[in-house]
This record gives sequence, C-alpha cells and structure tokens, in this order.
Amino acid sequence: MDALVPVGADRIWVDDSGGGGVPFVLLHPGITDSRIWDPMLPHLVEHRMVRFDRRGFGRSPRATAAYSSLGDLTAVLDHLGVERAHLVGNSMGGEAALALAVTAPERIASMTLLCPGINGYPWPEVDEDPELEAAWERAKADQDLAAMAAVQGRIWFRSGSDDYLDEQVLAATTLDYGPGENFEQENPEEWSKMAGIEVPTTVIAADLDPADSLQASLDLADQIPGATLVRLPVDHVPQYREPGAVAEVVLATASRST
Repeated sequence: MDALVPVGADRIWVDDSGGGGVPFVLLHPGITDSRIWDPMLPHLVEHRMVRFDRRGFGRSPRATAAYSSLGDLTAVLDHLGVERAHLVGNSMGGEAALALAVTAPERIASMTLLCPGINGYPWPEVDEDPELEAAWERAKADQDLAAMAAVQGRIWFRSGSDDYLDEQVLAATTLDYGPGENFEQENPEEWSKMAGIEVPTTVIAADLDPADSLQASLDLADQIPGATLVRLPVDHVPQYREPGAVAEVVLATASRST
C-alpha cells in the first residue's frame, strides 16, 4: 500500500510492501526523498519494506505545525501497527533512527546507519574547499537557490550526479533556504548515550563523504558497543551508489537480531 497518512496536523506519504516478519523501515536523508532507496529495493523483495517521505519531501506536503523526525517515525510505526523494526537510516534518516534508539530501544530489532547525522556530536572543524566556500557565499548572498543547490550537490554527490539527484538537491535547498516557515524541532540529544545502545548496529562510512561526516561515522562505530563498521568507496548516498552491497549489509545486520 502507499497512502498519505494523517500525522498531527499534516500528512505523510507512506509505502508499505506488506508481508510478514519484522519489517525494514527505510529513512531517507535530508537531501533526497525516499526514492533514493529505489535501486536497493530489488535486492530485498522477499522482505517487508516500509518507507516514507519526510514532511516537504517527495509526496509528503510541507509541514504546517511543529514536528520532529522522531515523532513522525514513531507515528508511522504506530499507524502500521509495527512494534519492532529493522531501521535503515541515511544521514538525517540515520539521526532519526538514533533518536528512537535512545528513547525507545525496544522498538528496534537492528540498525544500519549510512553516513548518519548524530545529534550532540562534537563535529570537528575541517578545512573547507576555498572555491566551494566562496561559491556558496556568493550564491547565498544572491539568494540564488539553484546556485546554492549546485554547491550542495558538489559537496554531497562526489560520485557524480544525475537528473534525479539534481532535482532532489534543488528541492531540499529550496525547502531549507526558500520562503516558508521551518516547523521541524530537534530530536533528543544522542551522542552521550551511544554507549547504552544494545541493538545490533552497522555503520556504513563513505570514503567520499565530506571529512567531518566521514569522521562522525567512524567515531559512531567506535562508540556503539559491538557495532560493525563497513567502509565503501562512495559518497553520501551509498544505497544509491552500491545498492547490492548495502542490501547485503542490511541483511547481515538484521541476522544478528534476536
């Protein structure tokens, strides 16, 4: 089924393949919608797969009231009657997974985190590319959303872009920097609680990720007890670049759950 599901004052587009067993819930990053998982889905056809678009992304309308990604994740699970799930989160989707792990760990069977965000992580200062930084400042000063999106694409999509990724990064940049109120609220702090996570976890680190994001992935794998670290020679969206390899990691992580 795919449908717009009421969540508070708004609606979220949810896709559920149906089937038995503990479902896999796919949480997309803040620079694309849930179609970023399309290349990986053929590798997981025997499993129940759930995905949804964050508010303002893809098929979900923009928010009109305060919300959090943790609240929306919990609301989708509740709507589908899912008590426990294998979470697969990329970037901001990974941050939402971590938020659930530190607030309701009993709802998680396993976690596969791809280049995840981490609320409360002490992000390291890194040397910025002077040309990219200058291009960003010019575009931002001119309020040129297309130019800003082009810079964002060069940062996050170092493995190369295409029509879908170009469309997505422009939409995300417009949502973040264009007209309209941002209603998203922060999730609970996560970084200080990583040592208490007990669910089977794998962190996928991308070698072509920005340096601070790559370091965060490496540090996270060190902090979560028993976590597995997998490195791939790709950029910030490993599931789009190496869908078969990521699917194998997802299934291997899920196989460690009880």
